[in-house]
Amino acid sequence: MKKLNLLFLLLMSMFTYQMYLGQNFTVTTCSTGVASNTYGPMNSNSTADSKNRTAFILPASQLTALNGGTITGTYFRRLATTGSLPAGTNFKIYLKQTALTDFGSSALDWATETASATLVYDSDPGTAVGSSAGFKQFVHTSNFVYTTGTSLAVFVEYSQTTAPTTSVTWDYEYGTTCISTTNNNTTKYNNTTGALSATLSTSNYRRPVIAFDVTYPPAVSAPACTTMSAPAANATNVSVTPTFTWASVGGQNGATSYLINLGTTPGGTDVMNGVDVGNVTTYTIPAITPLNFNQLYYVTVIPKNGIGNATGCTERSFTTGNITCPAVTAPTASAIGVSTMPTITWTASPGASGYRISMGTTSGGTDILNNVDVGNVVTYTLGTALLNSTTYYYTVNAYNGATTSASCTVRNFTTVCSVLTPNYTNNFATFPGTCWSRANGGSPATAPGTGTTNYWIEDGFLNVGATGAARINLYSTGRAGWLLSPSFNLTAGGYRVKFDYGLTAYSATTTSAMGSDDVVQFVVSTDGGTTWTVLQTWNAANAPSNTLNQYTLNLASYTGANTMFALFGSDGTVDDTQDYEFFVDNFVVETIPTCETPVSVMSSAITINSATLSWTASTTVPANGYEVYYSTVNTAPTATTVLDGTNSVTSTTTNATISGLMSSTVYYYWVRSVCSATDKSAWSISGSFTTLCVGISSLSENFDTTSSSGNVLPNCWSKLVTGTSSNAYVQASTVMSAPNNLYIYGSSSTEPVIVKLPNISNLNTGNYAIKFKGRANFTVGGKIDVGYMTDPANAATFVTLGTYTTTSTTTVDNYYLAITGVPAGVTTLALRNAGVPANSVLIDDVMYDLATTLSTNNVASPMKENIKAYPNPFTDVLNISDVKNVKTISIVDIAGRLVKTIEKPSSALQLRDLNSGMYMVILNMNDGSRQTIKAIKK
Repeated sequence: MKKLNLLFLLLMSMFTYQMYLGQNFTVTTCSTGVASNTYGPMNSNSTADSKNRTAFILPASQLTALNGGTITGTYFRRLATTGSLPAGTNFKIYLKQTALTDFGSSALDWATETASATLVYDSDPGTAVGSSAGFKQFVHTSNFVYTTGTSLAVFVEYSQTTAPTTSVTWDYEYGTTCISTTNNNTTKYNNTTGALSATLSTSNYRRPVIAFDVTYPPAVSAPACTTMSAPAANATNVSVTPTFTWASVGGQNGATSYLINLGTTPGGTDVMNGVDVGNVTTYTIPAITPLNFNQLYYVTVIPKNGIGNATGCTERSFTTGNITCPAVTAPTASAIGVSTMPTITWTASPGASGYRISMGTTSGGTDILNNVDVGNVVTYTLGTALLNSTTYYYTVNAYNGATTSASCTVRNFTTVCSVLTPNYTNNFATFPGTCWSRANGGSPATAPGTGTTNYWIEDGFLNVGATGAARINLYSTGRAGWLLSPSFNLTAGGYRVKFDYGLTAYSATTTSAMGSDDVVQFVVSTDGGTTWTVLQTWNAANAPSNTLNQYTLNLASYTGANTMFALFGSDGTVDDTQDYEFFVDNFVVETIPTCETPVSVMSSAITINSATLSWTASTTVPANGYEVYYSTVNTAPTATTVLDGTNSVTSTTTNATISGLMSSTVYYYWVRSVCSATDKSAWSISGSFTTLCVGISSLSENFDTTSSSGNVLPNCWSKLVTGTSSNAYVQASTVMSAPNNLYIYGSSSTEPVIVKLPNISNLNTGNYAIKFKGRANFTVGGKIDVGYMTDPANAATFVTLGTYTTTSTTTVDNYYLAITGVPAGVTTLALRNAGVPANSVLIDDVMYDLATTLSTNNVASPMKENIKAYPNPFTDVLNISDVKNVKTISIVDIAGRLVKTIEKPSSALQLRDLNSGMYMVILNMNDGSRQTIKAIKK
């Protein structure tokens, strides 16, 4: 009976030994799909006499699974899928264990190295290589036993005497996880068409992709435990269909399969109880049986072989995450032109048993769908049509039982626009406007392209302001942009299209030419945007001006039900030097009126209380003249606006004068034609002007009541700036008298800046002076010329009376100048930074008054006492915080008239007798200095 048992064990051992045959070990790879013959194994190039010798080292760290195994075959991976080796080739493989990790920098002696190696393959490899791609097996004629802990040197030699029809290429690898890229001696090789070299001197860190057939003796013990690599120990937010990965346990006592225990308690097996997953190193929980969400699990992987199971293997834990949000695929994020009955689609979330959708007209809103359960599907189509031209917001959530995905993205889409029936206006107050779109590339001949850059953007018309119009900047090749309108139903006929346009230099208000092959075109499509016809072209021959132009076209030839318009701009193929911007505003499609609107409305001859308006008559002069409406509010009149003597005038000519206006006030105006008592045109585009300030006799300005943002100056102050670099404005002060000061910057002699003070009625008397505080902003030596202007609109009429030169960037200077020699009738006193050299100067506490008051003895006196007036605005009483050093108080109105003098003032000023308005409260101090406070009477 014992003999039978022994024979049985012997047979089983033989059987087990054979079970380990096959390509069961591939050396760690780092890169694949790299075709080469340079680094072996075979230099099978398309030449008759092609040979190579290659040697490379596989480190012991990558061969642990070979421990105690017998290598019976070697594999190399072929890449080419056609061609075969020519007859008469020879291929040799030598193997040798070595303590080296690379061959060093010296040349490798082939005979010496191979003499101590084992020749395991020496044959014509043609049949083995074949004509297909993949691993190619070279069965050894001599087996090689690998001993653990040492590197393995591989030597290959190949020769051919006939050229193959196609080179046979092989895969090599490199990378820091396989080979040290800092050591170029991992591989030695020599390729030749002559005699094979006795030494290999060329080095590299690349090597062929290689695998082995390995057999092992029968196992004598159970395998060792493996180490898991995923999920990480104590990992959180793990998928409910996780993939478990672990290291292979090889060698004589290696694993033939692996068991998995998985449970919800330590050592638990309530999910997987010793499930044999086969001889693999990875296992994924099936999607049809996902784990629970937000659940702590314990997992153990146990190697197994014919002797038994590994024991004492380490258990690790992980926690699954919440149910994931589904990945929504349609409509795309912020999609436009979506059907009014859209289909929402998404990718299934692992473990989800159903989905809920919320939708509304606001972000997070539920007024359309309120968490509607649509079931376990991945698509849903609304059953009720949505509104056209409307943006909707929606969220898709996954659920499983009481668990619901959280913080899923709110997406939005805009439904397709309905075809519009005129009358229609887009003033680009919102950009680009409802149902307008933009495109990139293409041409009117080929339709819009598919680029993603939007060349038409929002800006102020003709670079005045920053919003309210559309513009395209053309300055280099490759810029081609479309601005596309909605579709219009013009079947009723009798319509026209019109819009404002103009052209300026880049980021300026000046004019510019267009490039030699640049175009801006107005085009139309009668088939909803498939094909286009050019209606108007602007190019170098007819470039628009930098003023408001108006394009008008009668649409008698276009009566389709699906008509679109577009502006197309292209810089062409020639890279011209011109850099300019084309603007469009007030796009209108309307019924052709019987009474046309006046155009080119302008203002002139502006005084403190009047202005003259003029305009261009319509094509057909109206029989009953024109009506002008004006207001201090920028709200356009309508057909029902009441016109009376306080807000309108009439004219039978193309000009009119408005009088009785308030000084220093912005007025807006509109004009319309009156063809008959019952037939009046639409109101024109608005214009505006600001009435002049009343001349003053004295001034005290510390800039503190003027905004320090928005690039502005105090009321009744103004500036003339040449160019685009220089500037002047009130800024927040950190180095002058807080909180604000005046900043004046002149960039060059060709770009000076002039700051004009309010009109001064007594400038030419010779009895007055100006003083202010000054300091260099960055560089000392900056200059501010003080002078007058005979023509406030013409910088060339500036006459210098004196010059302030900065002396420090830290110390504040006090400047004083008596104003003499000013001609009669001149009322403009100004400060000029001539930009020579480029400099910026800070100015504060500007005062203009009698020279005796502003005498040099008082220059050093504090110009800002810590005295406050409150409340401001006031009703009847204005309180002064400290009057102990105040001798008298003068009250001056906005026109510069002295209206009240208070001797020996108390802290409470009784001013009930003053009319409502702004006043200058001048505190005349005991030391001869003065402080002025602006106050408003309600």
